[in-house]
Amino acid sequence: MTILLVSTYELGHQPLHLASPTAALQDAGHDVRSVDLSVEELTDGHLAGVDKVAISVPMHTAMRLALDVARRVRDVGRSIPVAVYGLYAGVGSDEHVGGLIDRAIEGAYLGELVEWAADGGVGLTRSLARERHPIPVRAELPGLDAYARLRVDGEERLAGYLEASHGCRHRCKHCPLPVVYDGRLRVVAPEVVAADAAQQVALGARHLTFGDPDFLNAPPHAIKTLEAVRAAAGEDLTFDVTVKVSHVLDHRSIWPRLAELGVTFVVSAFEQADDRLLALLDKGHTVADMREAVAILSDAGIAVRPTWLPFTPWTEGSHIEQIVRFIDETGLWGSVDPIQMSIRLLIPDGSLMLGVPELTPHLTGYDATSLGHRWAPEDPGMDALQSKLADLVEHADAEGAPDAVALQRLVTVISDHLGVDLPEVGDPTAAPRLTESWFCCAEPAARQLTAATGTSDCAC
Repeated sequence: MTILLVSTYELGHQPLHLASPTAALQDAGHDVRSVDLSVEELTDGHLAGVDKVAISVPMHTAMRLALDVARRVRDVGRSIPVAVYGLYAGVGSDEHVGGLIDRAIEGAYLGELVEWAADGGVGLTRSLARERHPIPVRAELPGLDAYARLRVDGEERLAGYLEASHGCRHRCKHCPLPVVYDGRLRVVAPEVVAADAAQQVALGARHLTFGDPDFLNAPPHAIKTLEAVRAAAGEDLTFDVTVKVSHVLDHRSIWPRLAELGVTFVVSAFEQADDRLLALLDKGHTVADMREAVAILSDAGIAVRPTWLPFTPWTEGSHIEQIVRFIDETGLWGSVDPIQMSIRLLIPDGSLMLGVPELTPHLTGYDATSLGHRWAPEDPGMDALQSKLADLVEHADAEGAPDAVALQRLVTVISDHLGVDLPEVGDPTAAPRLTESWFCCAEPAARQLTAATGTSDCAC
């Protein structure tokens, strides 16, 4: 059986969710081809002689783009079975599974994907099986130089991508993970992660991103995995990880050790600088916790790159002002990606946000095209501000403006819109970062959708 695996977007990383299923399907005796549409074009040649097509959808944007891929496949050969697999495979399933899409596999997809490749079938499957993960096969993927790099100390370094676990122990309401995993965690054997790290270093990687939803869901496993990676791939490697604010605090004693092991920066979902909005999002932390997290990481010599969710149904102008002042007071201007200031809450199918009573008055219907529930803010002026900020970010990105310049423009627009004086960004020291911005639980900007199809420099 010849299977074509397709990735539309994996946050600018060489797609693990092509490499891992390639290994599993090859082990089962299948001929596997792959194409990454974030850096390659899908051609009729890719589809020639293919028996089945499976599309990776680890993100909402990827699922939206997957539907376009499925339509292309149908146009070329209507009899070719099409599957989607990954965290967002169930989004839009009522409209598309059984028609445009034959099979949708959520959660732990490797075993189900191998079974589908052999036997076919139609419908939505959610699996939380404890799988044996093979060492990913990356040989046929585009080189690491086609993907996001680490930018640090005035230079850019090739970066790879790993996952030591899937799922999450937490149930933040705006997050897609609890919809599928419901507080469950599935780990990848350290020796498998280490072998994958070693092959990426052989391809030129000097930095590795751990894409786990929360690297400290299982701290002993995290430490063991990092130690195994360094032993297999080299002690000069650096890493970035994603960790909840509450986990930064709960495991404060672990950070010096993580710094010793090469952790350079931490992505953490701060989201808001108002305790009421944090509670509505069920984040499990407060503004005071965020300040403490910054201090803990700083003391360990680790940078923090906060993510923000400024625009929610309940956002008022004062909340945007609070975010700006928090960033200034904590000295984080060098750690904020400009697009983070324009992020708008995404509410896809099945989102736990739909169970929040305070949201109901703001819902205005489901949009099948965007695969999300539309909502209107309490303050209509916030939509106008969000649109201004998003446009500004698009233009700044197009002209290649430095982050500090783009952020100052954003602050000026916010100040003018709100009629308040806000601190200047100045010329902050840039913290280590990837050249691709981190996004989650957010509506994609236009540039993110076009980029994922190969028509722009950046994507989400």
